[in-house]
Amino acid sequence: MAEVLWRPHPGPQTSALSRPEGEVLMGGGRGSGKTSCALAWILRWVNNPRLRFLVIRRNSRDLDDWVDRAKQLWPKVDPRVEFVQGEVRFGTGAIGRFGHLHDEDAYEKYQGHEYQKMLFEELTHIPSEELYLKIKGSCRSTVEGLRPQVFATTNPDGPGTRWVKKRFVDVAKHGERYTDQYGNTRVYIHAIVEDNPTLVENDPGYIQYLDSLPGDLKKAWREGSWDLLEVKGSYYANYIKELREKKQITKVPYDRSALVHTWWDIGIGDSTVIIFFQQIGREWHIIDCHDASGEGLQYYVGIIKSKGYLYGNHYAPHDIENRELSAGAMSRKQVAAQLGLYFQTVPRLSIDDGIQAVRTRFNILWIDEEKCEKLIEALYNYRKEFDETRQVWKSKPLHDWTSDFADALRYWAVTDFKERTGTSLSSKRLQEKIRNNPHSAVIV
Repeated sequence: MAEVLWRPHPGPQTSALSRPEGEVLMGGGRGSGKTSCALAWILRWVNNPRLRFLVIRRNSRDLDDWVDRAKQLWPKVDPRVEFVQGEVRFGTGAIGRFGHLHDEDAYEKYQGHEYQKMLFEELTHIPSEELYLKIKGSCRSTVEGLRPQVFATTNPDGPGTRWVKKRFVDVAKHGERYTDQYGNTRVYIHAIVEDNPTLVENDPGYIQYLDSLPGDLKKAWREGSWDLLEVKGSYYANYIKELREKKQITKVPYDRSALVHTWWDIGIGDSTVIIFFQQIGREWHIIDCHDASGEGLQYYVGIIKSKGYLYGNHYAPHDIENRELSAGAMSRKQVAAQLGLYFQTVPRLSIDDGIQAVRTRFNILWIDEEKCEKLIEALYNYRKEFDETRQVWKSKPLHDWTSDFADALRYWAVTDFKERTGTSLSSKRLQEKIRNNPHSAVIV
């Protein structure tokens, strides 16, 4: 009789391993047996020599811990298995790769690959759904008998908590399949420490530890609650929460009696972000936001015109005045002017001063929750960089996808308010502007 090396416990572990959906998330409380389940999930297909799988964790230290656990279990199943330089090779010919997301470039390096199975450990450590989808795009199969599938585990406590909750937890009840408009399926399997009798029996003190945790941390780790937690090291998470509580993140309509001003973060290699503001009395309304990458100024001028807003001023950071060889020694500001877009340059202040300026002005902001969803998510997750070696927060912000949005808002906050007066138009002046610009495409 063959030795049983590992058997899933009845409940969430058994359920998660049997699910056929394209994306399976096993999440909730700590100690619930998610990692053991993930290790076993991979083993279901290693007898296929054409299997290629990818295991992803956010940082290298946690990935090393995960691989150590794999080394304890997988050789018992296949004594010929070898772990070498970020890969695992089974005696059957199946190959797995291990990756950690140390910077934003890491999300791009899997493009063009084929992995029939993908495993994301601690999914909420990936800060945005967009970055997750970049990697997931390589989960596909040309191998008969290997259907592409993602298996993910997580606790609800990372910078990506909001998008993971929205994608997996909010769309259907725990254990029920969700099918999107394109026929893609996913499911969320909830688990807590009691669903892992092995841990409960061998370490009863762990439950006491979880019970002793304070407030929100106990809800997340003990109960597996998806009530939103503050992102660790976040500059603006509490301010975003306050705006939500005060109903200042809501539907914010375009007011045709006021000009629209834009603040830009123009990326070279990064995304370009444009935030659209209106000043209504003492309030500043963010009515729209646009971001893209790999596009020239002509593209963004087209975006400005396509909105149909009546514009006042356009603001950009000081580096718009840098000259570029590709533009015949002209600055980007001069190139933009040739395209009919005239920029004003914002004051050059330190990042710390800019962050403080944003904080002092959050109370006068109203943000459109639909058109600015990505901006809101970025501001919530904009945070300090963490030194994994020393286990301390650095004094500078982490540079990732959130930075471009946060920078654009920072440029608004440091612009002299005296330059932003006269934005409300009398009916006569408004009619005159519309008469001079009958298509209401762009006023620059």
